[in-house]
Amino acid sequence: MALTNFDELVKQVTDWSHREDLGTLMPDFISLTENAMYANETEVLTVRSMETTSTILSTGRLLSLPIGFESARSIRLLTNDGGGELRFQAPEQMLNHPFTGRPQFFTVIGDKIQLDRTPDAEYTVEIQYFKKADPLTSLNQTNEILTKYPSIYLYGALAQVFIYSQDDQQVSKYIQLFIGAIKGANKADQKGRFGPAMSMSLDRGMIV
Repeated sequence: MALTNFDELVKQVTDWSHREDLGTLMPDFISLTENAMYANETEVLTVRSMETTSTILSTGRLLSLPIGFESARSIRLLTNDGGGELRFQAPEQMLNHPFTGRPQFFTVIGDKIQLDRTPDAEYTVEIQYFKKADPLTSLNQTNEILTKYPSIYLYGALAQVFIYSQDDQQVSKYIQLFIGAIKGANKADQKGRFGPAMSMSLDRGMIV
C-alpha cells in the first residue's frame, strides 16, 4: 500500500470506503482527522518528531504560546543561577500573587501561558513542547506523521467518511483502529526513546 503523500491518502480512503462521490470532501475529512490526533478522549499523539523548543521573554504574566503548540513538556527560566523548571497548575488552582517575583508556577489558558506572579525581571523562558505537524493539503503533500505513521491518517479519515455517511458500525470499527494506531505510535516512540525495559516500567506506571 503506497501511502506517502496527500494524493495517495485521498486515493486510499476513496478506495477503502468505495465512496468516489466524496472527493471534494476528502480535504475536510483529513483536516478533521488531524484535529482528532491532538484532541480526543482516549489517546492523543505525542511522538518525538513533534517535539521542539522555543524561547520567549517574559515581559509580563501572560506569554503567547508558540505557533502550532499542542502541549508542554516543560517550561523553565534560563537564568545565571541555573533558573528552574516552572510547575504546572490547573487554571482553577492557579494562585494569583499580587506581588512581583520569580515565577514558580504556570498554567495555559487559551493561547496564553499565565505565570503565577508578575516577573520581577525580564526572564528568558524556555518552552519544550509538542508541536502539531504541518497540515496536509494538496499544496503540502506530506509531513512527518504521514511518513512515519500513515495508518493514523488512513483510519482517521475513514472514520470521518463513515461519520458523514452515518454508518455507525464502520465508524466504531475505524475509530478503534485510529486510536489503536495512535497508541501504537506512542508506544513505539516510547521504546525508541527509553528502550524496552524502561518503556515497560512506564506502561505500568512505575516511573513518572
